[in-house]
Amino acid sequence: MQPPKTIFKWIPYIAIVMVYLCGANLDVMEVDAAQYASISLEMFKSGDYLHVFDRYEDYLDKPPLLFWLSALSFKLLGVGTWQYKLPSILFSLLGIFSTYQLGKRLYNETVGRYASWILGGSFAMIMINNDVKTDTILVSAIVFSIWMLVSYLQTDQWKFLIGSAFGVALAMLTKGPIGLMMPALAVGGHILLKRQWKWLFKWQWSVMLALVSVLLIPMCIGLYEQYDMEGLRFYFWTQSFGRITGESEWRNDASPLFFTHIFLWSFLPWTLLGIAGIVKELWNLPKSISNKSSELILISGIALVWMALSLSKFKLPHYIFVVYPLIAILAAKFVHDLKAINVWSWVQLTLASLATLFLAFLLIYCFPNGGWWMPVTLVVSVIEAFVVFYRTSDSQRIMVPSFVLSIAIGLGLNLHFYPQLLDYQANAIAGKWVAEHQIPEDKFIDFASGGRALDFYASHIVPWVYDADSLQSVISDGTVIYANEERYHELLNRGLQPKDVIAFQDFEVQRLTIRFLNPSTRAEAIRKKYLLVY
Repeated sequence: MQPPKTIFKWIPYIAIVMVYLCGANLDVMEVDAAQYASISLEMFKSGDYLHVFDRYEDYLDKPPLLFWLSALSFKLLGVGTWQYKLPSILFSLLGIFSTYQLGKRLYNETVGRYASWILGGSFAMIMINNDVKTDTILVSAIVFSIWMLVSYLQTDQWKFLIGSAFGVALAMLTKGPIGLMMPALAVGGHILLKRQWKWLFKWQWSVMLALVSVLLIPMCIGLYEQYDMEGLRFYFWTQSFGRITGESEWRNDASPLFFTHIFLWSFLPWTLLGIAGIVKELWNLPKSISNKSSELILISGIALVWMALSLSKFKLPHYIFVVYPLIAILAAKFVHDLKAINVWSWVQLTLASLATLFLAFLLIYCFPNGGWWMPVTLVVSVIEAFVVFYRTSDSQRIMVPSFVLSIAIGLGLNLHFYPQLLDYQANAIAGKWVAEHQIPEDKFIDFASGGRALDFYASHIVPWVYDADSLQSVISDGTVIYANEERYHELLNRGLQPKDVIAFQDFEVQRLTIRFLNPSTRAEAIRKKYLLVY
């Protein structure tokens, strides 16, 4: 017996939204997300949307779209965690919808639907909707622009060309030239491999680029006013291409295979299908080149962007997420095209079940204080997935059970793992304490120990003091000092004994280690930070 199709039309998307919303009020994480939230708050308070500042200093590293949207959200809805994340979550839903539409236009409705499930339920998308950086918007803006470009190539309608220009501009306003380069590489690779030369010389491309340029004008004005021509050069060249040429100061010289192992865990529980879809597409590449009806947009976008990012001298895990919508479509196409699905369905179900059970074990072992209900729910979801497996057929036998487990994993992360983990982010907790107790801004000082989460949750830029001599001269009745262990003991050695001491456990939550995850060694991994009330 096959479940009614109407159930699967809306419930998967409601489930995805539910997972994202469950993480919407989780504290912003140090370092990047907390910094961007603080910058957005500073922009909102100053009312200056043309120039970007970080703690009153010029900020050049990222384009302004995330800050614009989050500051606007603060203005309309108030200042808070979910208000900061909301624009990015809405963009994620646009990205999922665009993935559906792109898969549907390239292949069929089933491929588009499956691809949207895969993308929306992947660990990568769950993660970047919690730890909101610029990439959350970037992924969605790029897949939207590619959908619009493909629609234009197929229909020659101006509305799609204009839509693609808006998508590219949004992506470039989010993270620079990659917003143009990825759609260009995806579509350009297809055109070159297919030798469809007439598409390269369409005069309409100049109109699209002109529209993109117009949409970038406000940002460019701000860059020029703050940094003169150096700001524009940084944005259009150094920030992106400079990481390949070595001109950028940012470098970690990670291995060229860095993104390969990132993909293996971040695309879970769909990793196997993603690999199968890519391998099949590469295997059929010669045939696809000669076949006039086939497309090479997806594999061009994945391969060329993956190689370009791998050449960069500075790599972070979330950089590769921009190709995940395209991988999701190839994975969905692979499932749809399967003739005999028994082996693949069993292997995929086994992989997804193991990932779910591993998370259940992790929750019980690492954070038992979170209770048993979520680990039990994860185990029950595995049982439910097997029930669904036996009650469905065809491609749904692969997709539906794994999707059930992807939602369970998302809920496990957002309702148990992250809430317990973020109890160790002292900057956020201390900032909330300061706001709750309405400590005056001139009475709260950071003794060179905090981060941007402290500013964001205290709702103002907390003044820093770097040496004890300067700090001693400003301490008066009612002053509250934020200090780490070293700074705290430095004050004690000077005889500056506070009236009250509030201690917080602290760990860099983005840099998980075995020593931290193991409860028996966690005390060795964590440090303490303090609010010292004088």
